[in-house]
Amino acid sequence: MLLRGFSRSTAALVAVVAVTALLAGQVSAHAAYERSEPAKNAIVPAPPAQVDVYYTQDLARQQGAYFLRVFSEDGTQVSLGDGIIDDDNRRHMFATLSPGLSAGRYIVRWMNLSDEDGEADEGAFCFYVGVEPTAAQAAECAAFEEDGAVEPTAPATQPVASPTQLPPTEVAPTATAPEPTATDSGNEADDGGAPVGAIVGGIVGGVIAVAVIAGGVIMWLRRSTG
Repeated sequence: MLLRGFSRSTAALVAVVAVTALLAGQVSAHAAYERSEPAKNAIVPAPPAQVDVYYTQDLARQQGAYFLRVFSEDGTQVSLGDGIIDDDNRRHMFATLSPGLSAGRYIVRWMNLSDEDGEADEGAFCFYVGVEPTAAQAAECAAFEEDGAVEPTAPATQPVASPTQLPPTEVAPTATAPEPTATDSGNEADDGGAPVGAIVGGIVGGVIAVAVIAGGVIMWLRRSTG
């Protein structure tokens, strides 16, 4: 009897854990930073030709909703334009860097919009070319990672041909975001309407899954006691 009671309790606990995990997956929603090249806080011997950032969900190509920019220590933008979403892997965004960058710290700022659930995300991280970070630099970069302490600067409507000045702790004045009518050159447009349906469908699916799991547990308990 004790073993049978223990088995029923274990089965109920497993069902609760499964339901919790399922619902948690429905709540978690955004294209978060996954990895990058250079990596966060990496020290590289020479300046890279570009910065690549990979996210946990596909990105929406909606004008004004995403960017990937790189700034030098003095606040000069050293990346060209606002970054590009990879046609072959829409979880990948990259930005080309100006040639001949000097040694020092570089700050990468990014913003995106998930094409899977319509959630926006943003963040910043640092990498270093040929130098070790100072204590102050390391502390500032750690703050970026802890709370995403980066104000989303307004993405430029056209790629810039040369670096633009922007202090790393300040942001350019933002204007009203344009309607999502333009897309990356050579890319197909995303209508941005799918995420709402995905969220509703996910919630309905979660409710159905909960009912199925609960029903299975009840039937198993009845057979065990019978």
